[in-house]
Parts: sequence; structure tokens; C-alpha cells
Amino acid sequence: MAAEIPDSASRQPSPKPVGKPPDARWSTRRKILVSAAAAVLLAGGITATVLTSLGAPGSDQRAGPSQSGAPTGPKSSDTPTSPDPAATPASPDPAASSGPAVPAAPVALDKPAQIEPGLSAAITKFEAVEGKALTPGEVSAPSVRTTVTIRNASSESVPLTTAVVTAYFGPDQTPALELSSPGGAPFPTKVAAGQSATAVYLFSIPVDQRNQVRIVVDYSVKVSPVVFEGAVPR
Repeated sequence: MAAEIPDSASRQPSPKPVGKPPDARWSTRRKILVSAAAAVLLAGGITATVLTSLGAPGSDQRAGPSQSGAPTGPKSSDTPTSPDPAATPASPDPAASSGPAVPAAPVALDKPAQIEPGLSAAITKFEAVEGKALTPGEVSAPSVRTTVTIRNASSESVPLTTAVVTAYFGPDQTPALELSSPGGAPFPTKVAAGQSATAVYLFSIPVDQRNQVRIVVDYSVKVSPVVFEGAVPR
């Protein structure tokens, strides 16, 4: 006879099914996809940074200023413009120049020459002498003592402080050295109206070069010097 199964045992609840564990393969695949997406995002960020620094291919780098800060083209203020003819300064007046005036044409040694209206110069005497050196720079040598007279025919006194007399000799017009002895004397500071003033100059001129001599009387830089030319005593 089979044993009876108690009713209590038959009435026990059936055990609940346990949930199915997640598939391990699906978890591994998900990790790989997430890692790949992160790598793509990281690579994209690096590429964008490099392109921003170097400029994307095909972009026009000349559209803006250079990275060094140097200007890419001239400013509008630097553009050369043609000079305004009306603003071009006029040629200077030769008479207003501060340089020496051009000498007038030479005259004979025995003729007077006009310096300016009312004022004239003349060589009134030549003498062959032995020049003596008295000051530094002078050299004793055969010389020509020359007397120069300036006559003032105007109605006012005329200053002579800027008057200079020089001499040149020979075909090359070599400057003659000046001495002060014997008998040299400069012009006075002025010549009165209607009067004459005299100065004596000694020039070292070789005896064999006295056939062609120039004596230049330069009264002022504002007027042309007068030039006397000819032979002087040996």
C-alpha cells in the first residue's frame, strides 16, 4: 500500500523562478562601443584644435592680419600721392643767396671799376718789393705791393669792414700768398660820403709769372666782386 502524502506537503507553494542573468557577451560589446565613441570624440577635438591653429585646408589666410602682427598691406595714409604743383616752392632768388656773387668781367689794371652805384674801386699803384714774413703762415718772397682805392661818390658813408682783396697769377690763376710787410695797411672801417679810402696789400708773385695777374676786390657778398687783370711790375 503506498504511503499517503500529507495534505500539508501538497499545499506548499512552488518556488519562484530566478531571473535570467544578463548576457556577458552583450556587456562586453557595450563597453567596446562606448570606448570607440569616446575615442572618436577625442580625435575630433584634437583635429579641430590643429586645424584652428594651422588654418583649415583651402581657407584664405590672407583675409586677416598675419600671426606675427605685421601689417599685410600699406595703410591708406602711407599711399604715395602726387605732389601738388601749386605747393611746389619757387626757385630761390639768386640775389638772395648767401654765397659769394659771380665776379664781373675783368677790366684793365689801370682802369677804375664800379662796385655799385656811387661806389668804385681802382688800382692806384704797383711796386715790386721783397716781401718779409712777420706773422705765422707768411713766407718771405719777391712780392708786388698793391695800392687799392675805393671812392664813395654817394651821399652817405659806406662801411668797409667786409672788403677783401685777393690776387691770382699765371695761366692756372694760382692764388697768391699775402704778406703784411713792408708797408701793408688794411682799409679803414668806413669811407665817408664824397671821400676815398686806401689800403695796401702785398702779394707773393714769382717774377716770371707777373705777365698775367688778377686782382679781385670783393666789397660784399651782396654785390659782384670787381676784377682787374693785366701785367704787373717785375
